Amino acid sequence: MKDAAIIKIEKRDQCGSNANRRLRKTGYLPGNIFSKGTESIAIQVNKSELRKKISELGRNAVFTLDMSGEKNNFSAIIKEIQISPRGEVLHVDFQQVSLSQEIKTDVIVKIVGEEALEAQKLILTHQMDSVSVKGLPQDIPESIDIDVSKLHAGSVITVGDITLPKGIISENSPEHIILTINQSKIRTTDDEGDEDIA
Repeated sequence: MKDAAIIKIEKRDQCGSNANRRLRKTGYLPGNIFSKGTESIAIQVNKSELRKKISELGRNAVFTLDMSGEKNNFSAIIKEIQISPRGEVLHVDFQQVSLSQEIKTDVIVKIVGEEALEAQKLILTHQMDSVSVKGLPQDIPESIDIDVSKLHAGSVITVGDITLPKGIISENSPEHIILTINQSKIRTTDDEGDEDIA
């Protein structure tokens, strides 16, 4: 189980593009907290603090949002981070969760040992970049790591082949292919052979 990280937030009184741009110039990000059955809450969060917490605990961590002036905190996960084409973080949305109720979310697939395939001139082909899972929010892993260093040409990894943490189940069919390993097709021609015509 991951420890929840406390992130200090404040209510955001002004909304709109101009207000959000002014807010970003001060080092803060506009955001919202969403919860079932209630209206969203407009907030602002320090960009550096948010980046630090994500770096420490990961994108799928459960965060405790401590709102200035409020007695109760919010247990929440990051629902979405909006990023500009230049890579600038523009907006963050949080989803309020209960630590006793299961949620559904996507977990990225992380490949380990890919350099071993390159040494054997093998090609890895992704079929799925993430896996949909269900479980308690504090038990959701940051990533699903797949070690491919000992795989060979013709190897296939499906959803049913991966090992998930206790209490976490996949929402995808076990037969769904995550990745395949294939032999590299290297074309060889004679030195005086015909050239390809574009």
